[in-house]
Amino acid sequence: MSPMKLILVVVLAAAFALPAWSEQRTPLDFDEVRVQQQQIRADMMASQGRYADMPASKRDQIVAKQDSLLKLIDGKHTESELSDRQLLETINSLEWIQAAINDTEDERVVCKSVKLTGSHVSKKVCKTVAQMREEREDARNSIERRALCTEGQPCASRE
Repeated sequence: MSPMKLILVVVLAAAFALPAWSEQRTPLDFDEVRVQQQQIRADMMASQGRYADMPASKRDQIVAKQDSLLKLIDGKHTESELSDRQLLETINSLEWIQAAINDTEDERVVCKSVKLTGSHVSKKVCKTVAQMREEREDARNSIERRALCTEGQPCASRE
């Protein structure tokens, strides 16, 4: 198998692995989410435990994300009360808050609703920040390689 085909197989395998993860997760209980976020906020504001050395700017970003999240789920108790877009936003907000607290941005999972090519059907696709960055870099490198090569000519080396 050529190296390009191998890369394509690996990327496609990774792309289909995370949607399965997102569908296997436990449904959110918004009452529990509210309690958890209130506890996180109280600990952050008191600079207790893991939040003792957290910079004020990071704390402010987390509080802003919590405010947005809590507004989104206000008056709701289960996921079924949200639209698909709202549910994705809720999941992404919770992932963002967790990654910010734990300093694990590359491991943060981001979900999107993507229309399948040639179809009106949307599919939820979830990938880590690291996977998305790697895919962008691979795409950029592929475009750069093509720009360096012309039909019938050997590829120019990059200096």
